[in-house]
Amino acid sequence: MSVNWFGNKVNGTVEAAIEQFLETAALIVQGDAIDRCPEDTGHLRQSITKEVKDKEARIGTNIHYGPYVEYGTVKMKAQPYLRPALDENKDKLGALAQQILNVHLGGG
Repeated sequence: MSVNWFGNKVNGTVEAAIEQFLETAALIVQGDAIDRCPEDTGHLRQSITKEVKDKEARIGTNIHYGPYVEYGTVKMKAQPYLRPALDENKDKLGALAQQILNVHLGGG
């Protein structure tokens, strides 16, 4: 009797699945954040970007007033656009993760 080890192949497959999931999930959340972002001049909306690096996805803006819009101030009501974009897509992202794992690992 012999045992075949395919650990390295499985690791590579899982890594590819994680990368695909993060890229696709980041696009979904970024698109929803853009749709939810309040528009005055359009600068904030246009600045919403995604970055996938080191098994982490980040969606955000480099506009200095972005956090003030998201969280509000003592003089301005919060108009959240980033957190709701993630929260409202959690079920969709869970299904996406399952779908990608099934494709990469040959699951049902």
